[in-house]
Amino acid sequence: MVEENQAVKSFINEIYSWLQNEIFVITNLISLIALIILGLLTYLLRKRVYRKGEDLLISLPVELPAGWLKFWEKIHLQLTLALLVWLYNAGATLAGVQATALTLIAGYLLVAWLIIQFITWFLPENIWVKFISLVIWVVAVLNILGIYQTVIDFLEEIELNLGEFQFSLILLVQGLIFFIIIFWIAGWLETFYRKRLQLSKNLTPSVRILLQKVGRITLFTVAFLIGLSSIGIDLTAFAFIGGAVGVGLGFGLQKIVSNFISGIIIILDKSIKPGDIVETDDVFGRVSSLNTRFVSVVTLSGKEYLIPNEDFITSQVINWSYSDDLVRLDSAVGVGYDSDLKLVRKLIIKAMEDKERILKKPEPVCLLKNFGDNTVDFEFRFWIQDPEAGVDNIRSEVLLDIWDLLQKNDVNIAFPQRDLHLKSITPEAVENLQHIFARQQKDDK
Repeated sequence: MVEENQAVKSFINEIYSWLQNEIFVITNLISLIALIILGLLTYLLRKRVYRKGEDLLISLPVELPAGWLKFWEKIHLQLTLALLVWLYNAGATLAGVQATALTLIAGYLLVAWLIIQFITWFLPENIWVKFISLVIWVVAVLNILGIYQTVIDFLEEIELNLGEFQFSLILLVQGLIFFIIIFWIAGWLETFYRKRLQLSKNLTPSVRILLQKVGRITLFTVAFLIGLSSIGIDLTAFAFIGGAVGVGLGFGLQKIVSNFISGIIIILDKSIKPGDIVETDDVFGRVSSLNTRFVSVVTLSGKEYLIPNEDFITSQVINWSYSDDLVRLDSAVGVGYDSDLKLVRKLIIKAMEDKERILKKPEPVCLLKNFGDNTVDFEFRFWIQDPEAGVDNIRSEVLLDIWDLLQKNDVNIAFPQRDLHLKSITPEAVENLQHIFARQQKDDK
């Protein structure tokens, strides 16, 4: 602790000495005033410079890559200020003026910033690229100011103790930067790998998803281990951690591992694929995606259910489009015994033939199934090829048309009835019934 305090005091003294000898001098006050004036001049010229640069880029005989105008809009202010600063430095040098310390530093910083912006312009704009740009910028600033080695020495002298591991602060910073860079590279490789798999026509969608998952896990695991190794952590220490993880998998992570393995089985046996129409429990919908832990199923109402992979392995699942998209739907209708059964059959078939979604081949059929207690039972069957559009809705349309056609043709859709046969009755009961009927007739009048 004493050594660390001395290192901090020494670092502060060096910075204070540098500020006193290099910054807080009269010539730098002149340079600061010059920078303020150049900044105001840059602001006043911003619109004219932007238009001139835009006209120049548009008038070039060669075709520039997309986004050049946006890039010019981003850097034109800094580029203008950098040019003005360097013109001032050149003029001051020729005139023998010594007040250029701050303007020289500002010129180098602006040039460094422009170079970094130009390099990162070719990279995707995300948080990783922004962080890397910031790190490069900080290193450039420290080098330009001439205090890079002083800062590095200071960070090396500060140590952090984490159990048996001992880190210097500079090692921790370097490790963090390396972690971010290696994970960014792993993400870029994973994206490239996924796009290449999607372009492959020799692989089924299920195999592509499996390879994507395996590749993603492999790339980021390797990146993580390389990052740990870069900061001096002995990877053999993970042998004990591996045993602990194994125990955890056996208890707390059992369901997660089960869903992960079930997901791999689903992908390999191709029982469920993206685009399939499935039904499990009360969920009917289209498989949107297969994930490591769950299957995303989107219903016709727009609800998205995230069903654990294990449920598709251990429970009964209806895959309406497993082998093909042909689906046969059945339903039943009961009519009274006084109905013309041949007419009823024709009307039911007509109700099915009028629907666009119902296929002509195989043909819709209507079968007389049973002579029931109260009804003559018919069963009608038809085929569709678009279960993703729903099955209950088309069945409902057919039943409604059957109802209308039977009503128009005076066909009775029967309901349960019971006939009461009285074999014997006493005279007193007959007299009571007569009194009841007479009273009812009187009340009706």
